[in-house]
Amino acid sequence: MEYHSSLENVDEDGYTQLDFSSHNLTRRSVVSQKGLSAASSYWRPIAVTLGILCLFVLIIAVVLGTMAIWGSGNNVLKNDSFPSRYKKNQSQPTRSSLEEGEDPTKALTTTGVLSSSCPPNWITHENSCYLFSTSLDSWNGSKRQCSQLSSSLLKIDSSKELEFISRQVSSQPDHSFWIGLSRHQTEGPWLWEDGSMFLPNSFQVRSTATQRESSHNCAWIHVSDIYDQLCGVPSYSICEKKLSV
Repeated sequence: MEYHSSLENVDEDGYTQLDFSSHNLTRRSVVSQKGLSAASSYWRPIAVTLGILCLFVLIIAVVLGTMAIWGSGNNVLKNDSFPSRYKKNQSQPTRSSLEEGEDPTKALTTTGVLSSSCPPNWITHENSCYLFSTSLDSWNGSKRQCSQLSSSLLKIDSSKELEFISRQVSSQPDHSFWIGLSRHQTEGPWLWEDGSMFLPNSFQVRSTATQRESSHNCAWIHVSDIYDQLCGVPSYSICEKKLSV
C-alpha cells in the first residue's frame, strides 16, 4: 500500500493524513468495468434471441402475404370459370329465360322472320312459331322444356317446312336438334309427339344404330337429314307452337 505524506497531508495538530482517494477511484473503476462486462454478457444472448424471433416473424409475414396473393389469384380463376358452370346449368331453363331471351345462347341465331304473334326469340313460318333452343338435354328433357313453353317438339308436316328448318340449322353443322319423332321400341312405327303416324314419303329416317346399340328410338335433325339416336343423348332441340287462326 502506498502512502502520501507531503505537507499538504499534515493537519493543524501535526498529524499526518493518509490519502487513499486514488486507490479508491482505481478500485471503483475496476469494479464498474467488471459490472458493465457482466451486464453486457447477460444481455447479449437476449438480444440475439430477440433478433432471431424478429427474423422468424418477418419470414412468417412474407409467407402469409404470398399465400394471400395466391389465394386471390385462385378466386379470379374460379370467377373466370363461372360461365362454363353457368352454361351447364342451362340444361334446365325456365320458361321466362327461354322466351324473354335473357341469355343469347338459349336460342339459335336464325334467318327466320320475327313476328309479334310469336313470343320473343321465336321465329315464324307460315302458321307456326319456332324456337331453336341450344340448351343441351335428352329427348324427354327437351320435350318437357317445350311443354313448359306451351309448345311441343317440332313436327315436320311438309317438304317446305323441312326445307325451312334445314336452312335455319345449317349455321350449326356441328350440332343436332331433337324433333318430336320417336318410337316405343326398335322396329316399331315412328310416331309424332301428338300421336300421329310418320309418313315415310315425307323424308327418310337414317339409322345410326349398331348391333350393340339398337335402341335408337328418338329422332333428330342434322343439317338437312333426319337420324335415329339414343333418346338419352344430350342435344339441342326445336320447339314448335301453332299460331291461332
